[in-house]
Amino acid sequence: MKISALFTPNNLRLWLLVMFVGLASLASYWVLEIIRSNDKNGAQAVRTRPDYYVDNFNFVKMLPNGQSKYRIVGTELIHYPDDDHADVTLPVMTNLDATQPPLTVRSERGVIKNIANQSENEVHLYEKVVVNRHKTDISAHLQLDTEYLLAYPDKNTMQTDLPVRILAGDTITTGVGLRANNATQQMQILSNVYSIVPPRTNQKRP
Repeated sequence: MKISALFTPNNLRLWLLVMFVGLASLASYWVLEIIRSNDKNGAQAVRTRPDYYVDNFNFVKMLPNGQSKYRIVGTELIHYPDDDHADVTLPVMTNLDATQPPLTVRSERGVIKNIANQSENEVHLYEKVVVNRHKTDISAHLQLDTEYLLAYPDKNTMQTDLPVRILAGDTITTGVGLRANNATQQMQILSNVYSIVPPRTNQKRP
């Protein structure tokens, strides 16, 4: 009697109603999760889109006294607001500080990070990176070649963990890894250092 009472018409309609409400709740939750997922993906897509482009750009960093510190130019700059970085085509970075040795760095492409941070830009240079430190009264011309270089132009430092080739005067030095400071003219090659020093020419006695 108790078992058969569970399947009376009234009870059956009640069970069907409960099942319908439960299925409707599950369907609503599923739809809500899909909407949330789409909103999240959409927001990420919006954030990763560039917000501006600049062709043949010319960026100059100024010192507090109004003098130029360094300049970065390139054929194209694309800025992404999500992490405040810019992709640069054919970047050329030049040190303009008159108190330091003239320095020019160029590569095939680059990434500038922390653009909004006016105190410390971070410049990543990729592919055929060439650094030229021009000759001064106290130092010979220096050229550095590598495939990647991380430069902090506000600190006048640069570094890489990849192989480097350095031509300083007539001396050729190769190695792996580099830490350099243009302001102090200090340079350290981290490992596998090999140098070719040309022989000194014998001076004729009068």
